[in-house]
Amino acid sequence: MNRLRLALLMALALAAALLTAVPAQAASVTINLAERGKAPTRAGAGFLYGLNQNGSGPADSLLQPLRPTLFRGGGARIAGHGWIGDGYTAGNGYRVRLNSALDQARRVTAAAYGATYHLLVSDVWGADTEQPSTTVYPCDNGDCSNWRTFVNRLVTDVRASGVRVRYDIWNEPEGTGFWPRGVNSPQYFQMWNTAVNEIRRLDPSAVIVGPSFGGYNRTWIGDWLTRTKADGTLPNVLNWHFSGDPVADANDATGLLSARSIPAMPFTIDEYLFPQQQNPGYLAWYLDRLAASSVSAAAHAIWSDCCVAGILSGALTSDQQPTGQWWVYRAYAQLTGSLVSTTNGDGVAVAAAVDQSQNRAVALLGNNSGQTGTTTVSVTGLSSTPWLVNNGAVHVHVERIPHQSPLSGPLVVSDQDVTVSGGSLTVPVSYLSGTDAYTITLTPGGSGGGTVVVDGNTTGTGANQFQYDANWGLTTGLADMYAGTANWSHVAGATATFRFTGTQVALRAVRDVDQGRMTVSVDGGSPQTVDNYAPARNASGVVWTSATLPAGPHTLTIVNTGQRNPAGTGVNIAIDRADVTSSPGPTTVTVDANVTGTGTNQFSYSSGWGLATGVPDMYAGTANWSYTAGSTATLAFTGTRVALHAVRDVDQQIIAVSVDGGQETLVDDYSSTRNASGVVWTSPVLANGAHTMRVRVTGNRNPSSSGFNAALDSVDITTG
Repeated sequence: MNRLRLALLMALALAAALLTAVPAQAASVTINLAERGKAPTRAGAGFLYGLNQNGSGPADSLLQPLRPTLFRGGGARIAGHGWIGDGYTAGNGYRVRLNSALDQARRVTAAAYGATYHLLVSDVWGADTEQPSTTVYPCDNGDCSNWRTFVNRLVTDVRASGVRVRYDIWNEPEGTGFWPRGVNSPQYFQMWNTAVNEIRRLDPSAVIVGPSFGGYNRTWIGDWLTRTKADGTLPNVLNWHFSGDPVADANDATGLLSARSIPAMPFTIDEYLFPQQQNPGYLAWYLDRLAASSVSAAAHAIWSDCCVAGILSGALTSDQQPTGQWWVYRAYAQLTGSLVSTTNGDGVAVAAAVDQSQNRAVALLGNNSGQTGTTTVSVTGLSSTPWLVNNGAVHVHVERIPHQSPLSGPLVVSDQDVTVSGGSLTVPVSYLSGTDAYTITLTPGGSGGGTVVVDGNTTGTGANQFQYDANWGLTTGLADMYAGTANWSHVAGATATFRFTGTQVALRAVRDVDQGRMTVSVDGGSPQTVDNYAPARNASGVVWTSATLPAGPHTLTIVNTGQRNPAGTGVNIAIDRADVTSSPGPTTVTVDANVTGTGTNQFSYSSGWGLATGVPDMYAGTANWSYTAGSTATLAFTGTRVALHAVRDVDQQIIAVSVDGGQETLVDDYSSTRNASGVVWTSPVLANGAHTMRVRVTGNRNPSSSGFNAALDSVDITTG
């Protein structure tokens, strides 16, 4: 909703301060998974005038993923000017505004959402800053009769609809645009008390919200609480707008209640974010602070497209596409289970939750200072979540949410296993822009490996950094590139170097009509020519991928050849980013020889085999055995290598082992001392895929053996 002139001037001044360039600086935040708190309330997942007029838009597919908890409306700006436009009676202007609000509330308070709806009583009445200068306000000249008639009609109509709403009596009664009769003035309290008493007379269970001041002014709120307590017209919910810090203001409001011996009540912030704050980074910071506060619900303010556009107060574009803000709300909705303890850094806030039922922990990072640089995220308390740790590692997925409209989805920054040390791990998050938000998702560790994305403007001489000679330039503000930057050159011989640690690298660069040819090489190898010409622009596609490399440090060299495709118009080279892959290390699966069947990683036995159980020195206490020459055991498996464990003892014979129908290897299982579970044979390294191992009982034995037995214990199957 358009704010008052004074508020706008203050907001513009604040914008100038916030938009001042902030130098890159290091920050650090911590997440302690061992210190659990309340279940996430999703305070902040709310919208002022976020729906279209009849409440049907946006679609469920765009609304349900955000798990909203609060909506606020009352038909503002709908033609007819409400009750006052009808001549202070219930005509079409009144009905169309109330019907819009009830249609919206009917949808979002139903079981699919279970949200609350704050009905803006003053907007249905017509005080939306577009009311005429001749408006007669409630209780002018001490006459509250028409106002009482309006409230009576409103509550009666709401109750008849069967829709439950909360009554937000007057929006921002600061004495100017919405309510020009003075803040906390005698006339204001006449208006307020009349409404409260009439609502409660008609509906004793009604929930009343107020005072809805346009900011947290502790003097105004304190005086207001004192007066409404004395008059017996305290609200059920204490509401204000535009907290600078929800945590601090909610704590202060708690003190105001206590000082007046007023019982605790829920707090809401029915409007938050000034125009210059509406970017993913600031929104995430604000949501993080709401999550940490005692505020029960809050709604994103609306500054344009008011009031029936149905674009979630700007979280969607006019054609219903998600923006960066929408993706922040979606990430916020992923905080499920229990909130955990966090500490914030300079300008950076984090909220995090752990949910064993979802096998994950999720964190949302926000930034209210516009700073860039690296934020170090320390995750502790992993000893309390052993289900997240596998092979000594946790899988860490980091995404960046840039300030873009529309935005098809968050951008992956890294996706890899991170080693846990002392119950902790560290995740560096490099802020490419001060308006970015980031998410970190922890899931059970796997077999290692993963991908790290490195922007072309991440420069230096260390690992995962680019280095450019003097013939390169930099362009910023490019919305279709990973970090909005392109490092470019049109000079023949211009060289860029990228040092990385991993097993493969994929280079992303601009393809367009003016792009030329470059060569790429790894570790001083033969250069390969890459033609970046394309008839249509693709700013961030993969133009070249290396072969699989040995794990370790490598160097990629990029050289502008100064040549171009005959169809091209230029010889420019513009680098976007590199995706560095670390292949997962091999993993081993042990399969007991008594796991039988015809599927993968299962044994099948011919006739002539028996089973012994209760054998304590064998893998699963079982031995599959045979002394019948020609008997076979077959294992179907998927992997790159298999090792066979079998009994070696004085009574064991010679077996023959083969893979995929190849040549048999004779294995003598005789031993002068018993080893019931040692490796007796290992295959060569195989192509990754499906294979078959066969064990044949030969009927032959070592001359020193006392028997012809063969007894299988288990196999170790290697993958990767």
